[in-house]
Amino acid sequence: MRRLTPALLTLVMFGVVGLLVVAYIGKSLLAREETKPVIATRNVPMAVSDIEPGTLITEGHIGLGPVQNSQLKPDMLLVNRVIVGRVSRTKIRAAEPIRAGQLYQPGELPDLKITDGMRAVSISVDQMVGMVDGMVKPGNFVDVLFTVDSQSNADLQGGVTMRLFEGVKIIAINRSFTQSRVERGTNRVTLELTEAQANIVTLAESKGTLTLVFNPNGAGTGGLALSNSERVTLNEILGLEPPQAAPQPLLTEIYRGQSRRVQHFNKQGRLLDQTEVTAPNRDNNQQVLPRSGDAAPAVQQPAVAPSPSANAQPNTLRDLSPTAVRNLFDRRQ
Repeated sequence: MRRLTPALLTLVMFGVVGLLVVAYIGKSLLAREETKPVIATRNVPMAVSDIEPGTLITEGHIGLGPVQNSQLKPDMLLVNRVIVGRVSRTKIRAAEPIRAGQLYQPGELPDLKITDGMRAVSISVDQMVGMVDGMVKPGNFVDVLFTVDSQSNADLQGGVTMRLFEGVKIIAINRSFTQSRVERGTNRVTLELTEAQANIVTLAESKGTLTLVFNPNGAGTGGLALSNSERVTLNEILGLEPPQAAPQPLLTEIYRGQSRRVQHFNKQGRLLDQTEVTAPNRDNNQQVLPRSGDAAPAVQQPAVAPSPSANAQPNTLRDLSPTAVRNLFDRRQ
């Protein structure tokens, strides 16, 4: 047997390494890359989060997600413009394509569901702060505050705020029956009210500003919540005394014959104005007496003197009627 020498062992090792290198190169040249099949997909609108029934869908509710072309269905909605502005009919789950049957038709809304005997009334709330910064939602109960806009009337004492209703239910906000985005401008809130409350809030909305206050106590009595403790005026907030009513001027009337002079004086006795009132023309059959205020002139028939008799004494002023005495003085003047 030949004896292994170091040179032979080295030659064998180089031979094995060379065979391995040749095998690797041959395998690399002969190998074919396996190409993965390309799956065609399309981005379609999907709900960002679960959407409850009765929600008015906005751009913030939907995003885009891939769906295999082979999995597209005829009723899947493929663009946002046919989704935004519609109301969900059923619950829409997140990350799933939106189907036409899950939405009401464009312009269609769910039926209103209110308690028997109640009315649904929509009011305008100008700012988000008038809706607890938009944190109230349909199903909550709120108090309705009314602030009078006009401050020209001194009786309002600089402005008045009062609580109209206590614990009324919110049905919808901006046509959405679930909590949704509240606009920073004017918002429309639909409330469930009694018939009397509906009449009151309609008038109040045209005369001032309405504000909603969250009421954790739930439904109220359904009446008008007005008492002295539920009204506040600007003068009360500022600690001001209500203005005193202006004193009425003093009035005097001076009669001279058939004419009349009306004079107005202030509290210090200073003459403010005076008016001369002339007597109307008289006819032969009427006597016009002086009148005060706006009362109609009294009409009296001329007095008939008693027929003289054998024992009659001459007439004196005491025997004459008041009208005859007045006529006598008029002729002397």
